[in-house]
Amino acid sequence: MFYAYQLKPHPNPRYQQSMFDLSKKELACMLLSCGIDSPIEERVLGGTPFLCFSCDQQPPAIASFLAAHSGLYLAAELQGDLLRPLILPRPDYLPADMPDVLKYKGKTNTAFTHMMINLALAAGQMYKAPAPCILDPICGHGTTLFCALTRGMDAIGIESDRKSVQEGSAYALKWLQTNRIKHQCDRTGRTIPGGKNAPETRITTQLENKRSLSFLLADTRNTAHLMRKKPAHALVADLPYGVQHAPTENGKMSSLENLLADALPAWRASLLPGAAAVLSFNTYTLKRKTLQQLMEDAGFTVLTEPPYDDFEHWVEQAVNRDVIVALNLKK
Repeated sequence: MFYAYQLKPHPNPRYQQSMFDLSKKELACMLLSCGIDSPIEERVLGGTPFLCFSCDQQPPAIASFLAAHSGLYLAAELQGDLLRPLILPRPDYLPADMPDVLKYKGKTNTAFTHMMINLALAAGQMYKAPAPCILDPICGHGTTLFCALTRGMDAIGIESDRKSVQEGSAYALKWLQTNRIKHQCDRTGRTIPGGKNAPETRITTQLENKRSLSFLLADTRNTAHLMRKKPAHALVADLPYGVQHAPTENGKMSSLENLLADALPAWRASLLPGAAAVLSFNTYTLKRKTLQQLMEDAGFTVLTEPPYDDFEHWVEQAVNRDVIVALNLKK
């Protein structure tokens, strides 16, 4: 069968081409993970760009994973010059607008967040798990957590800023109430070194397949201790882009490199064997070579070959974004 994927339009024409290129690379990673050996062709059909590839009938798990492509608007079978729309098993667990409604400065694009989740699941082959757990160790207001939950995954976020945790968890509860989705909220805590307690807000849906979302108020350097009982299937994080989002240490501004040198070993320890970590970063403030070395020093195996080698793209005047993908292979 020859598939044709029409991608969602983007309101920013300059960013549109970047999104198209990223979507093609994302699809290549997903096809590779699914064992589908097919080149991806760019075609213009009816004046609209499509990504096209061929493969045999897809098993349910693969079909559901490919249907979760972050840029997919319409999937069709291409028969000559005609398109036959396909009904794909969309992995929608909750209404898809959950990650979009909450607005705040510095928020990561939702489609880009879904792309990072897909890259992590593809690289680590964790899309096969019935309910993967996605970890964001610097989750901010929780966009990654909301993206994961809407797709039927468990999600855990760690954040040291109390206001972000309060606003993110309050929004999640309000959104569930507004959409009349039964849920339960538990406020407990997890033990961290020094006998201290990391407050946790755990929200669990009361649907047929229960899924949970947790906000943990803690320093990301304690991630390994917080996740020691149940490691995650994938780690997805959007690193701070500039001085206004710089990390702090002992009340003083710290460098992102120092934070990562301390945190990356803990992040790797929080993952299942073979699981992937996907980090996005601003190349103007953190060089890829530097980040790769930091991840390798922490024991990660960075993927440097196509299609995982180049996700660099312009976002705005002060941000040129890239993505690095690495596996937890070492014991």
